[in-house]
Amino acid sequence: MKINKKSFLVLVLAGAVGIAGCGGSDGGGSTDTAAVDSALLKLGPDQGWNQTDVTIDPAALDCQGKASDPHRGVTDTSIKIGGLVTATSPSGIAFADAEAGAKARFERANAEGGIAGRTIDFIGVRDDGGDPGRNGAQANSLVSREGIFAAAPVIIATSPSYIDTFCKEVTPFFGWGTDSGFCGNTIGFSIVGCQTPTAEQRVAVNTGPPAAVNALIPAGTPKSIAMIGLDNDSARQGNITIAQGFQAAGFDIAYSKTPIPVSGLSDPTPIVQAVMTSDKGRPPTAVFMVTPVGDAVRLLGAFRAAGYTGMLLTPFYDPRLAGAKELSDTYAVMQWQPGLSTDVPGIAQMLADFKASSPDLTDSLPAMAGYWSADMLVKALEKVGRDLTVDALLKTLNSGDYTNYVPGALPETRWPLNHSTPSPCGTLAHLKDGKWTAPALSCGAITKVS
Repeated sequence: MKINKKSFLVLVLAGAVGIAGCGGSDGGGSTDTAAVDSALLKLGPDQGWNQTDVTIDPAALDCQGKASDPHRGVTDTSIKIGGLVTATSPSGIAFADAEAGAKARFERANAEGGIAGRTIDFIGVRDDGGDPGRNGAQANSLVSREGIFAAAPVIIATSPSYIDTFCKEVTPFFGWGTDSGFCGNTIGFSIVGCQTPTAEQRVAVNTGPPAAVNALIPAGTPKSIAMIGLDNDSARQGNITIAQGFQAAGFDIAYSKTPIPVSGLSDPTPIVQAVMTSDKGRPPTAVFMVTPVGDAVRLLGAFRAAGYTGMLLTPFYDPRLAGAKELSDTYAVMQWQPGLSTDVPGIAQMLADFKASSPDLTDSLPAMAGYWSADMLVKALEKVGRDLTVDALLKTLNSGDYTNYVPGALPETRWPLNHSTPSPCGTLAHLKDGKWTAPALSCGAITKVS
C-alpha cells in the first residue's frame, strides 16, 4: 500500500487517546496493577459522565484578565474568526482538512442568517508549518494584524507558542486540544476537554478509552498493554499520561517506550521482539502504537509475522484507509463518533455541510475536528446573542453550568471543569475486511490523580 503521509493524520500521543494522568512506566517490564475501582470501568452514555471527586478552582486558571478591546473583530454585521493549524509539516503530522471542516460549519451558520444579525467572517487558517516560532508569529498576526474576535480551529502538532499572545490579548480559542495550550486557562476550549496537561496542570485521570478496550477483552484474560511512540517529547509525555488511565482500568503496563525515529522506522524487528516478551515473557494483551501510517504498517506486519494475536490499537481513523489490508483488524481510538454513523442526526448534518461546502471533503479526523470546533464556537456565540463582546463570550462559557454536546456525535464537555480535565468519552472504530464499524459513543469517568 502506498501512503501519502500528508494525507493522513498522526497525533501527538496523549491527544490521540484522550487520557490525562501521571505515573506509569518509563521503560519496559510490567508495573504493578493499580487497584481497580469498578465504578471507573463502567461505560455510560455520552452525556452525564461521572467526574467522581474531581473539582477545579476557576480562580486558579490562567488568562483571567479582560480584553483591552472587548469589541475586537465585531462589527454591526460581522464577526471575524481565524484559525491556527499545522497544515503542513516536515514530519508529516498535519491537519490540513481542519480548515475545510470549519468553513463548512461557518457557511451553514451564515446561510441560516448568521448570529443575531451578524455573519461569520472566516478568514481561514494560518499554517505554522510545525514550527514553534512560526506558531507564535502566526498567532500574533491573527490578533494584532487581522484583529480576530476568536480563533477557530486551533489544531497544532508543535509546542503551543500561541498561548502567550492569546493570553495577553484575551483571545478565546477553540479546537481539538492536542496541545497543553488548552489546559489550565480560561480562554482555551477543546471539543474534548484538556487532553495534554503539563505535569503542573494535571489534576485528573480518564478511564473512558481504557474501559472501552477492557470491555472487548474476554473475562479472566490477563490484561496488559504495550505503548509504542515516536522519539519526541510529546510521545514520551504521552506514554506517561496514558499509563495511569490503563492502570486504573486494571492493565499492567508491559512496555512503554518511544523508539520510533521521527525520520521514519527502517527495521521494526527489535521493537517487536521486545514487546513480544514484555509481559513476564509473554506478549501483552494489547499494543497501542502512535506513529505515522507508514511506520505503523511496518510494525503491524512485523507483529503479525511474529504471531501476535492480541488487540492492535492506533489513533488514526480515515475512510480512505478502509482498503489498506495492512491495517485490517485494527482499532482506531476515537474521541467522537466517526462519519460512518449516518443514523446520528448530528453526523448526518455534518456530512451534508461537508457536501454543500467542499464536495470532495471526507470525514477525516482533522476535518471533523475543525467542524466541531467551529460548531462549538457558533453555539456559544448564539448563546451570547447580539450584545457580543470578548468578555461576554468568556463569561457565558465559564459560567459554571455551560456544556457543549452533540447527541451521539460529540460527547459532553463541561465548563470551566474541562479547562483542566478531559472528557472521558469515545469509541473504538474497527477496520476489518475493508469496512469501518464503530459502536455508539460511551463515556467512562474522570477521577483525581493518585
